[in-house]
Amino acid sequence: MAQGAPEPRGGPAIGAKDLLARAAAAEAHDSALCDATARDVAIPEALRLDERTRTGVLLALEAIVSAIEASLLRAVAPEGFPGIGPTLSLLHAAGLAADRALVAELLARVRLEQLAAGLPHHAPGDPARPSLLNRLADHSAPGLSDAARALLLADNRARSPEAGRWGLPLILHTRLLWWVASAMREQAGPLAGVALDEALCAAVHAECALAERCADEQVEAVALRLAAAIDPAPHELMRVLLEALRDRRLPLVVALLARAAEIAFAEARALLLDAGAERLLLVLHALELPREGIAELCFMLCNADPRRDLAALADAIDALENVDPHQARELLVHLRLSPEYRAARGALHGAHAP
Repeated sequence: MAQGAPEPRGGPAIGAKDLLARAAAAEAHDSALCDATARDVAIPEALRLDERTRTGVLLALEAIVSAIEASLLRAVAPEGFPGIGPTLSLLHAAGLAADRALVAELLARVRLEQLAAGLPHHAPGDPARPSLLNRLADHSAPGLSDAARALLLADNRARSPEAGRWGLPLILHTRLLWWVASAMREQAGPLAGVALDEALCAAVHAECALAERCADEQVEAVALRLAAAIDPAPHELMRVLLEALRDRRLPLVVALLARAAEIAFAEARALLLDAGAERLLLVLHALELPREGIAELCFMLCNADPRRDLAALADAIDALENVDPHQARELLVHLRLSPEYRAARGALHGAHAP
């Protein structure tokens, strides 16, 4: 060894090419870190997620991706495949994990769980009384009892480890399947060959077909069927909404609201999760529900969600007296429009704003 040359320290010496590659990687990392920091600093405080919610969204994404990985790997290589491991870091690096629709769905699900957890465990009037869903499960009408039992079963199934594979709407689930399969193929490298491509595509198609068959068994779909079976008369809607809320059956609350307002489940869920509650107040007012019931429902949500302002809610409820229900119905008409149409209108309006 030449005099003065450094000796290897417990491993092979790196060459000039390796050193240059590491320097380039360090520069790229520094640039990416600056970009990420700039985006983070630009987030207004009112839009910044609290750490609990942020962690919940990340854990939900990780659980779904891990379940998809395991399923695809079982299909293409039950004994494992060299080089294929967790893919989430690749999805993050490619920006796919930041897909707006995917993040919005995960955020809504996490916040719905947080809201349910913040509600009291028993109805304040009679804690010993069976829950609404249990009473419906024992109802003499088969349509009601079957639908209630199906929701109890769907709710239990949604909490199982395997549920992550089908925890998203079909369109998002399919999108994520292809992303994960592509990331797995990227990890396998060029030596894997076209056989792995074919096997991954076949596995994704099989998962998509399975997800389609399971779509009607998801909590949202079953809750909508139960809401249709209950079909409360207008004068009974408020009572049923309050009972479902006291029982912490938020998917059923959302489904009842969606059916009564003739809007999509996701739109009704957004109303329930809106910390300001102004849109929810207007929709309930448009449905001509009693103001006392509206106040009780919204105060229950307020007490369960630390983001909500009790004084502002009280002022908004008082202001309902001056709002004609016909004016409030304009919001309902807007919510019934196609989401794609509303998004396009918003984009065009933003582009032409002064």
